[in-house]
Amino acid sequence: MYDYNAIRELVINALVHNDWTNGYSPKFEIFKDKLVISSNGGIQEGVSQEEFLKGFTNPRNPELMRVFRDLEFVEQLGTGIQRVLKVYDRNIFEFYPNHIRVTIPFNDNTLNSNKNEEFIDNNSLSKIQNSILQLIQTKPTITQDEIAQILGVTLKTIYRNFKVLIDNNYIKRTGSNKKGIWKILK
Repeated sequence: MYDYNAIRELVINALVHNDWTNGYSPKFEIFKDKLVISSNGGIQEGVSQEEFLKGFTNPRNPELMRVFRDLEFVEQLGTGIQRVLKVYDRNIFEFYPNHIRVTIPFNDNTLNSNKNEEFIDNNSLSKIQNSILQLIQTKPTITQDEIAQILGVTLKTIYRNFKVLIDNNYIKRTGSNKKGIWKILK
């Protein structure tokens, strides 16, 4: 529905750069066609909109940023927005004196007739295997490349987990590699 790595960066930015002193947390809203992330506090003091969009940073919460870096949620200061802008246009950002809002439109090709079905995790499978099943349920025509991108893992990891799912009769491929679909068996 969206670029996983870009959304990950936006969520981390909303948490790390939010102005927590006013008691408000970032807001994450999911609509049928978009995801909207609103962060309190506006752009950090001493940083212009243009500098923000070019990746310059002045962390509002340096200790929180340190914790995220220690946990390896962030790699390097100032690279997140640049990663987002490789995928999305800069007009996804709206700047206000006390808020930043980011609106990410969902990719139309991921929505299908299965969207109202519930998915229940299988406790005997790994988290990534359950995620693969959920993505297949959402879009049976999904490719392994797309799944790797959405989950933010290597294609080799996806191949290995698909092999487990196929060998244990959780999924099967019907039709050709190009025009076929994945079917969930269990």
